[in-house]
Amino acid sequence: MASQQVFKRLKIVIFVCCCVCLSSVKGSAVHLRVINARDDVESPTGPEVEVTWTLPRQDPSVSVIWHSLTYSSQVTVKEVGNHQLEKGRESFTISDGLKYNQQYRICVRVEPGPCDHASEACGYIMVPKRHQNKSQPGRPALYLVLSPVSSKNLTVQWGEVPGQTQAIREARAAKGYRITWRRVEGLIGHPGHASNLVSSRHLIKGLIPGSRYEICVGESLANNYELTCDVITTDEDVPGPPITSYGSCTSQAQGTHWRCDVVWKPPRQSHGRIKGYVIEWKDKEGYVLMETLPKGVLCEPSCYQDQIVNFHPSEVCVSARTKAGQGWESCVPITDVSGRILAFFELKVVLIIAITLLGYQLGPALLKALFKCCVRGLHKHMEGEKKHPV
Repeated sequence: MASQQVFKRLKIVIFVCCCVCLSSVKGSAVHLRVINARDDVESPTGPEVEVTWTLPRQDPSVSVIWHSLTYSSQVTVKEVGNHQLEKGRESFTISDGLKYNQQYRICVRVEPGPCDHASEACGYIMVPKRHQNKSQPGRPALYLVLSPVSSKNLTVQWGEVPGQTQAIREARAAKGYRITWRRVEGLIGHPGHASNLVSSRHLIKGLIPGSRYEICVGESLANNYELTCDVITTDEDVPGPPITSYGSCTSQAQGTHWRCDVVWKPPRQSHGRIKGYVIEWKDKEGYVLMETLPKGVLCEPSCYQDQIVNFHPSEVCVSARTKAGQGWESCVPITDVSGRILAFFELKVVLIIAITLLGYQLGPALLKALFKCCVRGLHKHMEGEKKHPV
């Protein structure tokens, strides 16, 4: 008995220690900053990217992973390098596997401690094109760093490509910069936006989640071909509500089972790729009687789902899911099949009665007007024959 009590006390002490440890690291994260993309034609190793970061705790194990991104109809992600660093490092220069005129996603991952989870921070950078002639006019002289990227906001930073003289840099800074961004996918064309700035950093707001954007920056008076451009995909967000058409139920067993069905359309604002739907059958008080996760998401132009429910629901609610979570729901009241059929026939009866009353009220006037029209037409026809020469 004494050994069991000691073991229980030991478990309590370990639990309390872990809770204190978790509370100390709650809210902490890795902060990544991609600060440079060197384009030195004299370097035999090719382009280099310098990365710095700040850590939530002292001396953790850090890994740097970089992926190349290729944009077509879909985004192709390929891991290029993965480097484990010694403890205490807060910067790293990437030179392996980088190519010119290629976008990369660079992530710093901190290995979890005894009481916390792994932390990771990622940034995006576009390695500029390689130019053999540094004095070649009209070439982009800036490189882009896109980080951090959220669902609706994007921080854009840019800097001078190494090799420019101090006079050229001062002249460019005096002229200012022009940054443009436009959506490069979607059913509705995006006209794009532009801003003139004097700084080398800008926060773009009001982006659409889960969408691709082209970001360009250059001198304020530069031509479009002189701009440095990159393509980024914003993070996904919870989707908007679907368009629920109707829900109905029919009795399968008296008082115990109902077969219910619902029809809906995908949300207009998906905010990413729809992974599935959640259907909730609720009673009058809003209590969820049954939840359904239908298989398959490709249900254009409309979706259908039926379900056996043990209690007669009062309404059905449909919501969509993305990687970010479950979105807004759309609810419609439940109608019985017999009631829908009766309402359909009642609508027909009302239309027939309305047409009959309208004909009864306007019938004599319409017949009189039709008779006058016929008489006038015959009179004009006969007068025309009289005047015709024989």
